[in-house]
Amino acid sequence: MENALLLCIFLSHWHFLNALFTVEVPQPQYIVEYGSNVTMECRFRVNGELKLQELSVIWEKKEEHTKEVYKLHKGKENLNNQHSNYRGRVNLLKEKLQLGQSMLQITNVKPTDAGTYLCLIGYEGADYKTITLQVKAPYRNITKRTVTVQGTAGHSEWELICQSEGYPKAEVIWHNGEHQDFSAKANTTYEAGTDQLYSVTSTLKTNTSVNETFHCVFWNKEFKENTSAILIIPDCPVGSRRINGRHYFATAGAVLVLFGSSLLFMLWVKKGIHFFFLPYFSPFLMFVDTNRIEIS
Repeated sequence: MENALLLCIFLSHWHFLNALFTVEVPQPQYIVEYGSNVTMECRFRVNGELKLQELSVIWEKKEEHTKEVYKLHKGKENLNNQHSNYRGRVNLLKEKLQLGQSMLQITNVKPTDAGTYLCLIGYEGADYKTITLQVKAPYRNITKRTVTVQGTAGHSEWELICQSEGYPKAEVIWHNGEHQDFSAKANTTYEAGTDQLYSVTSTLKTNTSVNETFHCVFWNKEFKENTSAILIIPDCPVGSRRINGRHYFATAGAVLVLFGSSLLFMLWVKKGIHFFFLPYFSPFLMFVDTNRIEIS
């Protein structure tokens, strides 16, 4: 209510107040990375020593439903109507007020903080200015995978996958080592995660030959930034390595079973000989056992 009243007074006495008191902004636009801090500033005139009890400072974010970011009314901080998005993350540098500087600090900046802010000062008059805050989260970390899939007519195809997270929404461009554009053949999906960050996954299917090089480029059109990753078609498909591994273990298992069976058969034969023919071949078996011991 106080904010609306102050703004109403300002608008109704625009020409008179503007002649006596003005607010200026040294920087009308700020571009900040996700997770960092920002300090936005507007300036007003102070003649002599500041009379803090006569000063009102209001920072708001202009949206369909205006969000109160910070308020200092008649020299006293009042955060009763502060929007929940800013609680614990906003601070006014009060030591700068004497210099005619209203400096608002927002910590741990999020994409939801992006937008237009209004800085309104009431002090021996009233005036306001707007400041634009832009937030970016570069797609720096790109996760990439190269796998084989069963294609048409029984032929194997390659599936190249690039995934990253950032803000705002990025376009994914694909091209090979000869700079041929494959973007139209790719399937790119977007999912909104926490703090409005986008999780972007792009998949390109191709039946190209081995050792072919591909690039996936995450292009942030709004900030004209891009990051890329290189994918190389390997000589040995991942799927083939898995199949070969299964064949290896199967073969090794078969050999072990065969060896174990042979050993058991030999032991069975030996026991059978001792049981049935021991009375007739005892001297011979003793000779064989003795030689075996000596050899070992």
